[in-house]
Amino acid sequence: MAKDWNRRVFLHGSAVGAGATVALGSGGTRTASATPGASAGAPREGGLRIDRTTVEYAGTLLGTEVEHPRLTWELTAAGRNARQSAYRVRVALTEKDLREGRHLVWDSGRFRYVQVSGLPAKPGPEQVLGRVVHTRVASTSTFACSEPFYERLDRAMRRTVLNNHHGIPTDTPVYEKNGWTGDAQLGAPVMAYAFGVHRFLTKWLGDLRDSQNPEGQLPVIVPSGGWGYHDLAPAPEWTTVYPFLLREMYRVYGDERLARDHWAPLTRYLDWEIGRLQDGLAVTALGDWLPPGYGGNPPEDTRLTATAYLHRALTGTAELADLLHDTEAADRYREAAAALKEAFNAAFLGPEGHYRTAKDPDYRQTSNCLPLAFGLVPPGARASVVDSLLADISRRGNHLDTGALGTSVLLRELSAQGHPEVAHALATQRTYPGWRYWFDNGADTMWEMWPLDSRSRDHYFLGTVVQWLYENVAGLRPGDAGYRTFTVRPDGRTGVNWARTSVHTVRGRAAAAWSVADGTTRLSVGVPVGATAEVHVPAAGRSAVAPPDGAKWVRSEPGFVVYAVPQGSWEFVARA
Repeated sequence: MAKDWNRRVFLHGSAVGAGATVALGSGGTRTASATPGASAGAPREGGLRIDRTTVEYAGTLLGTEVEHPRLTWELTAAGRNARQSAYRVRVALTEKDLREGRHLVWDSGRFRYVQVSGLPAKPGPEQVLGRVVHTRVASTSTFACSEPFYERLDRAMRRTVLNNHHGIPTDTPVYEKNGWTGDAQLGAPVMAYAFGVHRFLTKWLGDLRDSQNPEGQLPVIVPSGGWGYHDLAPAPEWTTVYPFLLREMYRVYGDERLARDHWAPLTRYLDWEIGRLQDGLAVTALGDWLPPGYGGNPPEDTRLTATAYLHRALTGTAELADLLHDTEAADRYREAAAALKEAFNAAFLGPEGHYRTAKDPDYRQTSNCLPLAFGLVPPGARASVVDSLLADISRRGNHLDTGALGTSVLLRELSAQGHPEVAHALATQRTYPGWRYWFDNGADTMWEMWPLDSRSRDHYFLGTVVQWLYENVAGLRPGDAGYRTFTVRPDGRTGVNWARTSVHTVRGRAAAAWSVADGTTRLSVGVPVGATAEVHVPAAGRSAVAPPDGAKWVRSEPGFVVYAVPQGSWEFVARA
């Protein structure tokens, strides 16, 4: 999010060289300060002075189209041996707020690197101890498989998530450090599987509630000092994190108290979203953020993603209403969701059998994988939508073309539609854009953007590929009510000979492990007390499966035979 936010802050601004102040913005004045740090031995407070402040090397920036604006300044000092060792950029709405450090719109943080001074000699690496600092959350799951790169992705995502846990789920620990709601919406399933985040997210849900304005709107960053209600807003793909998280907290932790405690502000928010629909569709200031080739918003009509996310929020909230016995709200939100779905398909499902908008420069993968994932595609169009998606991926040489929103569902949906080989090809693609492209070029965390010059290299919202590793490669998916039900379905097995995962749930340890050798598949499942698992055994038919005693056959599907099992350890064997 950092890139376009800065562009919008500076876009209509002007720079003035008054000491350490850069005035930015139009209408209400935005003010930014650049504060230098002095090295050891240099003059202290007042010893370094900032002169000739500019934005993009200019004193006036009216009408600029520069996407990555640069702040510059000159430093003067009264003595010798002074040099800048760090800097800090702060943005405020008024000079008074800037001087007092209050109501800051943005704060870059104080340092870019650590300087050690006063030692008699240069220290060796063994003499310097660095500590990773983050909110304390326990590791609750494991993942391993026969593909080393997949394990590397898992480790990188876990590092990236922890690096962004600092009281709130930040977007990056390097630049904005803001609680971008869209980032958290995309990353929450991975957070809740990898770590124990019940207390962490409960606290942040309180921040969401406290950020709601009287009309019911939520800002796109939470907590907010006043920014995010109009700048890059409204944006349902971001702020529907509120209903999504409340639904996920019940799904993962079985905590219906949160839904009850947040019910009034939650329904006020959704009613506000419904009240501002235009032609039956949701409107957004954002969209499928940062697709390849674009520095922020995607080229397509962003009402498509906005409407899809609002539809998911309404259906999830209707399920919470059922849980809370609020029949009126459940009926009302299901009716609103049905109307959204009808308007969505009327506006975007084309006669050629896939989704498109009038603004598309070419086929858009997100516009088609999101409707599949969110249950918006009419049954008669499902095959043509899938075929169009496969054709575009093939045309691009097995490359994705998705931003943060589409990336979060693309591989899972390809596997769900019976095309794990395509998902595997995307996951292991070594050329731009792709995760392996990053890692072949030195990445060890997830990045904000697909190009190698990505500004933030500690950004989890494109790292949601690991949700596919847990749910499709290893095959364990949360069901509902704190894992009272869950599913084991390893439908992403291409390129992998074995995989295993486990997660410590509120009911105990749930686990899934599978391997293939000599044409025989072995699938082991662990079910905690009080839970039931639906197990999808990879097999051509029921006669090919040797189920354990006590497993109940449910149905057969193409490529899978489905059983239900209660608490215990279970092992299924299937012949090719």
